[in-house]
Amino acid sequence: MRLIYAPNGRGKTNFLRAVHAALTASPDALQALIEIPLRRLEITFVGGGSILIERAQHLVGSFAASARLRADEAPITIKMDPADFAGRLYRRVLDEREDYSGYSDVVSQLSTGAVFIGDDRLAAPVDEGRETARADVGGLSGHRRRIGSVSRLLETVERMLTQSALVGLSRESEQTGTYGEITRTTLQGSSELTASEARLALEEQITSLLEKGTPLEQYQLLSMRQLRDINSQVAGVRANNRQLPTVHLILKPYLDSLSDQISSLEPAYQLIDTYVKGVNRFLDRKELEFTATRGIRLLGRDSKNLHPESLSSGERHLLLLLSQAVLATSENQLVIVDEPELSLGLEWQRDLLSELLRCSHSGGVQFLIASHSVQIMGAVAREDIVQPSEEP
Repeated sequence: MRLIYAPNGRGKTNFLRAVHAALTASPDALQALIEIPLRRLEITFVGGGSILIERAQHLVGSFAASARLRADEAPITIKMDPADFAGRLYRRVLDEREDYSGYSDVVSQLSTGAVFIGDDRLAAPVDEGRETARADVGGLSGHRRRIGSVSRLLETVERMLTQSALVGLSRESEQTGTYGEITRTTLQGSSELTASEARLALEEQITSLLEKGTPLEQYQLLSMRQLRDINSQVAGVRANNRQLPTVHLILKPYLDSLSDQISSLEPAYQLIDTYVKGVNRFLDRKELEFTATRGIRLLGRDSKNLHPESLSSGERHLLLLLSQAVLATSENQLVIVDEPELSLGLEWQRDLLSELLRCSHSGGVQFLIASHSVQIMGAVAREDIVQPSEEP
């Protein structure tokens, strides 16, 4: 995470917008750079690659853009002029340019792009690449008071969380063949364990599975009801029951399969749990809930559904920022935030950056932030705060 601090009017927002546009070689991004005042912007990557946006004289208008994958390679350069974007066919014209095709290919290899969250974020549309139609789920969907609102962003997060759970279940189903393993072990004959050894092995494995699997139930990722029933039956028989070795022989493939299933769902659980608890750590007298069957719901004190647009400005800002941090994990993106402190109380400002990092820790997400808030800056190491200076 890097935080930029400078007095008003020093170009922080323009710098953030330029970085966002430079990391995406789309026609819209290149067109945006025409209007952003800058003389030179260079972005270097760990692997040695770089992107350079440069103007010879003026701060706006024509510019040259160069990109290379490694420091020892010759860059691919394109020159852009306002006239390149005249008319409705400029996209087609750009696509037919060999220099644009080469430049775009290098930039896409260097970067997965960036998410820009400006100071008008509550009114800004959600990234079109993340929007798809969906049916109503729970109390979240339905009437949208503002296009590109927090409601739509929460729907996108809902789809992501649900998809991550489905991926975990799919991975588990490919790994296991529980009934085939039960058949094989049963046909092999009796267990070599004594009754007391079989009971101890069952109790230890069941206890471990209940400990690991129970947290997944709160999001309906898994049901441990059958395992609890088995645990109760095992606990209710004598330690020297002669059937225990056979029961262990039959149950072990099921228990091993359940262990695989819990492991496969663990990444989804961590993603969901971090997001839900992160949001609820801030909300007061309200709660965000997620289940695999009902998706995301916002609940008030009376446990009735709340529409996201009925929340306060600060609550909506918070939901938007944390949601974007979670979504960025899917593509390891750079998240650029202009004035994250908007509408947030002092306590929320102090805790915001650590929660953004926590919500995005699974995806290698980086943050570039511009802020005037002492509370925001207090949450960042001094070496991570950049104070630009002007040339005399």
